[in-house]
Amino acid sequence: MNRRQLIQALGLTGTAALAASSLRNAAILFAAEGESFPMTTVNHLSISVADYAKTRDWYVDLFNMRITWDSSKECGIEMGPEDAPNAIYIDPGKPGDKASVTHIGFGIPDWWAKKDAMKAEMDRLGVKGVRPDGEAGWSCNTPSGYLIQPVPAKDEAMYPGAAGHCKTAKSDACLAGFEEGLATLDALPKATGKGFKAVAFSRIVFHTPDIAADRDFFRDLWGMKVISDKKDGENPEVLLKFGENTLCLRKTSQPSDKPNCTEFSFLAEDFNKGKAEAELKRRGLNPVFDPEMGWVFSDPDGLRIGVTGKT
Repeated sequence: MNRRQLIQALGLTGTAALAASSLRNAAILFAAEGESFPMTTVNHLSISVADYAKTRDWYVDLFNMRITWDSSKECGIEMGPEDAPNAIYIDPGKPGDKASVTHIGFGIPDWWAKKDAMKAEMDRLGVKGVRPDGEAGWSCNTPSGYLIQPVPAKDEAMYPGAAGHCKTAKSDACLAGFEEGLATLDALPKATGKGFKAVAFSRIVFHTPDIAADRDFFRDLWGMKVISDKKDGENPEVLLKFGENTLCLRKTSQPSDKPNCTEFSFLAEDFNKGKAEAELKRRGLNPVFDPEMGWVFSDPDGLRIGVTGKT
């Protein structure tokens, strides 16, 4: 729906009939009548940790994730369908730094066909920090300043550290970097079938000083669907759905706080609340139930992790 259709739907025929509040809301909702580029997967949620191999093995064992790339320094692990997975990149952080989600790469189907139009629309809207992440990805900032990457849902030119090798996606350097991460996969731990079978992120909790601006950014440009909007009140929160995943926008504790992400929850197949509690306690993880995140506990690096089911 564009501005003209909105006015017609409201039964308004001229600007004189628009109340100030209606005009303001219309401007917010339809400020940009350009293209939308729907994000459907998490190509990578990138975390920096103290011991990448220890963290890798923990996620593989607990959530039955697949190791798809590993350079002996950093790795990629994934869940869900192999042709459209949701994934985590794990890399070593700086000594003494707390673990955090440094950025999120969101997967877009038919990315290559949309690449140029995507860049043109980001430039038209004045999106900050737009730059290539190798040939197979864009990097940009949300309105609040957090780094995200609109990238292909799956591509051999998109792997941990690919930007340094893949300025040209089909180059020998790009292919060599990709193949480096495949060389040791057979020797690495495999999922045991115990624990949980994670398929997506039931919540990625993103703390932002400006919920409304980030909501509009993900909804209008990146095609996410707002499924709950409680941006005002004591505990403001907005939920946006994309594919099987949900992005949760919450207010930072102080207006001057930088946007950050330190908690996320997994969507697991055949989830049973009682059995899940017993399994987590057996592993010594001391779960606490949260109605939104499911059973919540800490990963080896202190990130707040949850697991829940579709219901």
